[in-house]
Amino acid sequence: MAPSPDVEPRTRTSSMHAVDLAVDVGFGVLLLVCGLRYFAYHDLAGTGYLVLALALAAGVSYAAALVRGPGNRGWQRAWLLTATAFWLPLVILAPSFGWSAFALFFAIHRVLTGARALALSAAIVVAVSVGLYLMSNGSDLGLVLGPFFGGLVLAYAYWELDRVLAAQRRLNLELVETRDRLAQTERVAGAAEERERVASELHDTVAQRTAEALLRLEAERTAPGAESASGEALTALRQALSETRAFMLGLVAPAAQRPANLAATLGELAASAGADFERVGTERRISDEAAHALQRVVGEALTNARKHARASRIQVTLTYFADAVAVDIADDGAGFAVPDVPDTTQAPPPAGPDAGFGIRAMRWRMHSIDGSLTVESTPGAGTTIAAVAPTPEDEQ
Repeated sequence: MAPSPDVEPRTRTSSMHAVDLAVDVGFGVLLLVCGLRYFAYHDLAGTGYLVLALALAAGVSYAAALVRGPGNRGWQRAWLLTATAFWLPLVILAPSFGWSAFALFFAIHRVLTGARALALSAAIVVAVSVGLYLMSNGSDLGLVLGPFFGGLVLAYAYWELDRVLAAQRRLNLELVETRDRLAQTERVAGAAEERERVASELHDTVAQRTAEALLRLEAERTAPGAESASGEALTALRQALSETRAFMLGLVAPAAQRPANLAATLGELAASAGADFERVGTERRISDEAAHALQRVVGEALTNARKHARASRIQVTLTYFADAVAVDIADDGAGFAVPDVPDTTQAPPPAGPDAGFGIRAMRWRMHSIDGSLTVESTPGAGTTIAAVAPTPEDEQ
């Protein structure tokens, strides 16, 4: 199995710091014990001076690695590698120091990962084996091969653990990034949906009333009764202002403060447009969202019938079914060719010359509550608009 690319050393946690402390103390204690054992059997002369110098250099270098704490990774790595460089010839000259290899092994894996950690771990194992071989004059292969293969297995197992942990860290980072992107997408989608809803509300209130006022003011220039036309225009503008304020209040008003009697609300809309109203079935409370959507659809349909269809009769019918509430708006006006407006959840584009905006806005409103809207119209044969809002079981 080929070594994986090096990755950054793992982030330290409180439990890891406790392990590091145990390793550091262990290295110092083992280095001292190994030194005492060596000089218990050897004189401080000749090779003894070199052994003492290498042991002191390894200990001082290891201590230097700890001076600036675990946050200084580069400093710690440099001094631990220096301590290892002194320790490798030391263990060959004095195999007694081989016991400190365990602590040094874990310290190396603290600052190195991947192929570099594996290579240096193998060097530590080889140095211990060479020292033992020289000490036994090659007569005890078991003494040499046991630590050799045991050390290689430990080194490979630790390297494999690092590789698995690195893969887990990369997966965790990907999951965090995916979560952040999803949260950002949801925020953007929520903001876009809110802008689309506001645009639809403004189209149904301010835009409609303002357009009506402008038409009346235009009529003032040529038609007799100019004073009356101006008065009507002012009335329309005041109504637009009132509806805008009510809409803004509706954005923040608690649901309990909003109108709940759908039949009464639709009856008032129909009466203000000169339309007939009928309720079929037993009235029951439905969600504020469904009631609001149906109210806006009726308002839009009545406005279109009054302004464009030149209808002599408009009928609004509110029907309570077992699992839904429906509203039909039918007129005997001029009718029109129904524009090819996709029946999707896409919100309408900003108001403009697109003749299908009103229908698309109504369809979007119904889709936003999982309802539906159908339009039937033929030039010269009137128009029927049907909006259906499903009612969940808890509303029935």
